Amino acid sequence: MAIIEIKNLKKVFNNQANEVVALQDVNIEVEKGEIFGIIGLSGAGKSTLVRMINYLETPTEGEVLFEGKNLGELKDSELRSVRKEIGMIFQNFNLLEQVNVIKNIMFPLEISGVAKDKAVERARELLKLVDLSEKEREFPSKLSGGQKQRVAIARALATNPKVLLCDEATSALDPKTTKQILDLLKKINKELGVTVVIITHQMSVIESICDRVAILENSKVAEIGNVKAVFKAPKSSIGKKLIFGATINKDQEFVKPEGKTCIRLAFDGSMTDKPILANMILETGRTVSILYANSKLIEGKVVGQLIIEVPDDKEVQEHIKEYLEKNEVAYWEVE
Repeated sequence: MAIIEIKNLKKVFNNQANEVVALQDVNIEVEKGEIFGIIGLSGAGKSTLVRMINYLETPTEGEVLFEGKNLGELKDSELRSVRKEIGMIFQNFNLLEQVNVIKNIMFPLEISGVAKDKAVERARELLKLVDLSEKEREFPSKLSGGQKQRVAIARALATNPKVLLCDEATSALDPKTTKQILDLLKKINKELGVTVVIITHQMSVIESICDRVAILENSKVAEIGNVKAVFKAPKSSIGKKLIFGATINKDQEFVKPEGKTCIRLAFDGSMTDKPILANMILETGRTVSILYANSKLIEGKVVGQLIIEVPDDKEVQEHIKEYLEKNEVAYWEVE
């Protein structure tokens, strides 16, 4: 069941010079209890989209539904009530620097009219959840980046939200701290049943935590689907670039040797115990050269890609492709 429905969404910003279309024709459903990722390059419209999910930004066209309620049709008081059920964390933490950790977490409860003793009790429960019980009297300036984000997560959970929006929540953190925060988000999702929506430009975040992903390009959804399926066989050009393009020479794509025929193979984790390449060589009777290999761990299975150079003989190339199709290995010829 969808907890968030985004229908035909469009957002246009007007300035003195011209109109800027930030999003157009966006259709996304986020299922209750899942971890959903939204990824795209800078300027794709990710942050605008996340701000429209809780109506901090009003759409120019289209609808946003939360548990079947059209947010555009709600009164201000009703919208404020819905926002209590949608927590949000940010890249820069957005903590109140002048108050200590426990008061930061209590803040949304106090403005909601919760009694102080109840607010303190709830804040301490959350500090235990994020493993910061010993830091309740510290001020944000004394915390590391990872600790600040844990406080921000605890604060976002204070009102028992059903959804947690994470806008580039790990972008300012080092890889080790990023993993710790992602593990915490997975724990919150599993133990509390909170639906998590992650906005990021990092493929590593998507592959390590998300169930499904939407890829944005030029203000539109270029592709959407199960993470495993999208990583195995991205259909959009931006999906292929984000998934297959990097990791070879910094941010450059694989460079094919001039005049050679190269094929990219994608593996979804179901065949890691099968000698696909060795059997292909035996069946076709021709050797191939491995030019690049890369693998990732997704949902406990090894998913990866392999780029091979194949003989110039067209008949052999067709034999190789027939073998790959017969064994249900996704492949593309590298252009």
